[in-house]
Amino acid sequence: MRADALVANQLYMAQSIDALADHFASSTGYRFTPVTFANLPATPALGMVACVTDSTVVSNPGAFGTNVTVGGGTNKQLVWYNGTNWTIVGI
Repeated sequence: MRADALVANQLYMAQSIDALADHFASSTGYRFTPVTFANLPATPALGMVACVTDSTVVSNPGAFGTNVTVGGGTNKQLVWYNGTNWTIVGI
């Protein structure tokens, strides 16, 4: 890729990120469609966030950062994919 095309692409990405940040800054409340652990994406990408409805990890402040590896429980938790595991970021 030519250097000028690379710079142009980086500029477009920066403008898009800035526009997205403006959008988030002026909005309130986000809603995730709750899913069971089995229904999380089969090939998740780093940074994905989801609401799991059947975690077996006990919901308490000590659960933050714990990997959710199986469903079948009754705990509802906000998780994110860290590139290796779905990890609890909210209870």
